[in-house]
Amino acid sequence: MATQAERTALTTDKLLVATVATLIERGYRGTSTPEVCKRARVSRGAQLHHYPTKESLVAGAVEHLLSQRVAELQERLSNDPAGVLDLEDAAGFLWKVYTGDTFYAWLELVVAARTDEDLRALVSELDERLVAKAERVVQKFLLPYVDDPRRIKATTRLILAIFDGLATHRILSHDDALAREALRVAKRCGLFAPQEPRA
Repeated sequence: MATQAERTALTTDKLLVATVATLIERGYRGTSTPEVCKRARVSRGAQLHHYPTKESLVAGAVEHLLSQRVAELQERLSNDPAGVLDLEDAAGFLWKVYTGDTFYAWLELVVAARTDEDLRALVSELDERLVAKAERVVQKFLLPYVDDPRRIKATTRLILAIFDGLATHRILSHDDALAREALRVAKRCGLFAPQEPRA
């Protein structure tokens, strides 16, 4: 017999998975809570209990998805043998994230937030939380000896902007070749090189 906590976790997981699938398939405007409930096989009452609005449900689903990807990236970086950071592998993994459902779900949310004030407030808060997680990853693996928070923030934003731009362009081109070459150029320029200890 499942506990209340287990039943709650199962219900929310069903809702989040169904929301992302609907968002990818239909876009933000085409996503409705009745459709999500039907797909998740969850009652409308249960959905309203956990996520009282469409905005909170969609934002929660995207945050869940993006947080998983950040955790996966951190685990992948942490598991490099002998503490050697394989930047090419890390960039390749991140590119897979950016060319899959995770980025497209985020993009749907950001575009919809442009003309929806309530959603924009939620997405802005979500962005702050996710970027804070990304900053911790950047500081740990790329800038471990840097204690200037402005530099860490700027470096994180630059990396995210590069991947955001390349992934957005890929929607139109359906071509990974230019993006992969751009990442190789960034690597040669030392953008993704770990910081050396200060003397």
